Amino acid sequence: MAESGGFEDRSGSANSSEDRENMLARLEVENGFRQYDETIEAIKYYLDPERPFALRPGLILQLQSIAVEGLVANPGNWRTTTVKISKSKHQPPEPHLIAPLVQELCDHVNNNLHERTPLHLAAFVMWRLNWIHPFEDGNGRTSRAISYLVLCVGLKLLLPGSPTIPQQIQEDRSAYFDALEKADEAYRNDDTTDVSVMESALKQMLAKQLLGVIESAGGKIE
Repeated sequence: MAESGGFEDRSGSANSSEDRENMLARLEVENGFRQYDETIEAIKYYLDPERPFALRPGLILQLQSIAVEGLVANPGNWRTTTVKISKSKHQPPEPHLIAPLVQELCDHVNNNLHERTPLHLAAFVMWRLNWIHPFEDGNGRTSRAISYLVLCVGLKLLLPGSPTIPQQIQEDRSAYFDALEKADEAYRNDDTTDVSVMESALKQMLAKQLLGVIESAGGKIE
């Protein structure tokens, strides 16, 4: 059977492989927009004073499912195999530990909503969810979405301005990866949670996002 371009469609052909790669790349981008939109809707939902916020594993699963729909066999499920992270010394925990570790993450956030700063909790979520690495795919995208949600809900504000923190990380992941490695190293060496580098990185990104509000209003920072 001939393709629309007139070339014969043979199994293993370069054209067929390239078309599939392009399709998957487009789908990943589209899913990313959908995940961001769903994150914003969740933020708006929990900004209602009548709906007190509590981070639940179900929300994490839901946002991951959107990010990888059509890209993996079982979206919205914890991974069932051991994984390794490329270019990282960290070895994620075994599959049977994932559910209790994610619940522990949620409990930490929920128990500290009024004791720790929104930036600290956002940094903790960003690191810890990546550390657990609970999914076959979409771990980074989902950690950034949940982190942004926790930040906005903690501030009781849908943050204005652009580029947003998730957009900034998507465009340049160097500071993000460095902060993850620093937190991993602290936990690996001393069994301590130190997300101070991630907090600093998020603070700089937040400043850049809010600066976008001033610039869009025609203001200028001297």
